[in-house]
Order: sequence, then C-alpha cells, then structure tokens
Amino acid sequence: MSTKQEPARPGNGTAGGQEAQQSTRKVFRLPGPIVLWWVWVLFAVANLADLAIQGHDRTSLQVSIGLLAVTGAVYACALRPRVITDADGITMLNPVREYRVPWGRVGEIHLGESVEVRCSPGATASGKVLHSWALYSPRRSRLRAEVRGRRWDRNLASRPGGYARLPAEAREAAKRTPVELMAREIGSMASRARERGAADGQVVATWAWSSLAAIMLPVLALLLAIVVR
Repeated sequence: MSTKQEPARPGNGTAGGQEAQQSTRKVFRLPGPIVLWWVWVLFAVANLADLAIQGHDRTSLQVSIGLLAVTGAVYACALRPRVITDADGITMLNPVREYRVPWGRVGEIHLGESVEVRCSPGATASGKVLHSWALYSPRRSRLRAEVRGRRWDRNLASRPGGYARLPAEAREAAKRTPVELMAREIGSMASRARERGAADGQVVATWAWSSLAAIMLPVLALLLAIVVR
C-alpha cells in the first residue's frame, strides 16, 4: 500500500484555505505499477542505447520509435494513475481521463474490481460511477486475504509473538488488502466531509492530454517511419 501525505508548504499571501488544502493532500496508489514503470524505463534506456550505438538502419529507427510508443503506454497505465484527496474533494487520475469530484458530490465509495466513486445527485454526472484505474482489487486477492485472516484467528493462541498482542483494529486491518484499507480511508474522509457540510459542485471530467500525447505521437511517428520510403 502506498499513501503519501504531503506537508503544507509555506504560504505566499493567499487565503489560508489553500494552505489547508495542501496540508491535507494525500496520494493513494499501489507500489507495483511504480516498480513496473522503472523496470520498463531501465529496459527501454538500455535498448535505446544499444540501438544508438550499433543500429544505424531503418529497422533500428522503427524499433526505437516503437520502444518510445510502448514507454508512453506504460507511463499512462502504470505511472500516471492515482487517487488524490484534499480538503475539497477527490481527484482521480486514470490513464487518459481525469475526474475531479467535490466532497459534497461523493455519494458512496464501493470496492468492486477497483475502488468506485458514486456521484450523488447534482447538475452533472448524477449517479455516475467512476472507476479508479490505480486502486484495483481483484476479488480473488480479497478472498485470499479473508481466508488468511480466518486462519490467523483460528491459530491465534499458537501464533508467535506479536499478532496475538495486536489491538483488535490492527488485527482486522491485517486481514484486508491494501486497496480495501485505502477505500475505507477515502470513505471515512468523505463521511467526515459530509458531516462538516462539504460544498457541492460540479463533477469535472477532462482528457489527460499528456498521456494521449505520450502514446499517440510516437505511434504516428512509427507509422510515418513504416510508410515513408
């Protein structure tokens, strides 16, 4: 599980609400896709360096552009996705789409194959369910966690050292997948925000132009390198 809480930055004369938003900003994502990204970067850099040294023909150029195209796709699907919470709402970054949901429009947080945000009634996106690409949780992994937790409870007396002495809340957390814990935390944030009377607003959906450019520009360049003789 990877959650990152960013400290407040010094103010620059703006309203205190902006500083409060910075102080409560948290980033939710899984470590696996980040590891995948850096493994791919090392692989791509090594191959591009080899092609630059040894390959000086058309095929080498096409392979190099193909590597850049795949790098753009890995960036969009592995490094970019995350869920960001702050004092005002949730920002959900998916590979090619971005959603901003004010706390007042966060109806419920569900956990299916991924974390799902159901938007409450409003002028836009009423009842719409937004799926997080970053926080995925296959049912099989959740079932394994539940089975493991039941086994730990049955063997509580015989487990060595720390588990038996953990508080009930910590033992319960140990039975959950990282995404389940993240979903519960985000749900708690939404509940507290609603209790405070969080402001309503529009659900804003935008295209992730940086991801689209990272994918499409190398693909177009590859097509040109193949077609143009």
